[in-house]
Amino acid sequence: MAKLKNIVLIGFMGVGKTTIGKRVSAKLKIDFYDTDEAIKKCEKMPVHELLKKKGPRYFEGAQRFAVSTLAQNEGCLISTGGDTVTDSFNVAELKKNGILFWLKASPETVYKNTRYSVSKRPELENITLYELSQMIEKREEFYSTADVVISVDHDSIDDVADKIVQEYNARTNE
Repeated sequence: MAKLKNIVLIGFMGVGKTTIGKRVSAKLKIDFYDTDEAIKKCEKMPVHELLKKKGPRYFEGAQRFAVSTLAQNEGCLISTGGDTVTDSFNVAELKKNGILFWLKASPETVYKNTRYSVSKRPELENITLYELSQMIEKREEFYSTADVVISVDHDSIDDVADKIVQEYNARTNE
């Protein structure tokens, strides 16, 4: 029997990967995993703290470990950190048994969604909308490796979740 594909959510921070991911996993009655939460559990500190204390190279290793471990699951949903797919190792691991969904948002949507969560996202502190759009633009080449692109700008969380479920079912029930 064929392996059940994973749903992998990618996209910039603040697009709703965790919130939407939890909704999709509830609708499909599948397990939900978050790479940042897996790193936090393993390292016993939040991702932004780990980056500050141990540096980007250490973080990259922790992220690769979390991704390769979670990607071994079947038929689950994996929500990734905003920069997870900037590492080609992670993309390859996630694509082995996953369908990558890019949750795409305008800089305005990201700005609106993240302006009160600077404690969790210190890199966004005092950022202008222009600087944010530059950051998003730099990441788009990495996000474009996704199998499916879904805009989150004008739909409710439930509508986006339904689109993911629909697309997933269409791709796995062939």
